[in-house]
Amino acid sequence: MSENKRILEALLFASSEALSPQDLHERMPEGADVGSLLKELQDDYDGRGVELIEMENKWAFRTAKDLGDALNLEKNVQKKLSKAAM
Repeated sequence: MSENKRILEALLFASSEALSPQDLHERMPEGADVGSLLKELQDDYDGRGVELIEMENKWAFRTAKDLGDALNLEKNVQKKLSKAAM
């Protein structure tokens, strides 16, 4: 994996919000082909538990759509009824 691709991957993982190509260009080393690197990373993560997606011209890592149900955590919480409810 190239150093520029590693930097791009780290930027996307560390960001709390989706990043535009312009945001990424500003943080990447001069001469880095951000567009090609994004496509490479997207291919690398295709079909994995985490995927690189583009939404509204911004890029971010997200959980694969088909895993949403597996990540849902439901807890049964028992609460005592108040005297009025009884």
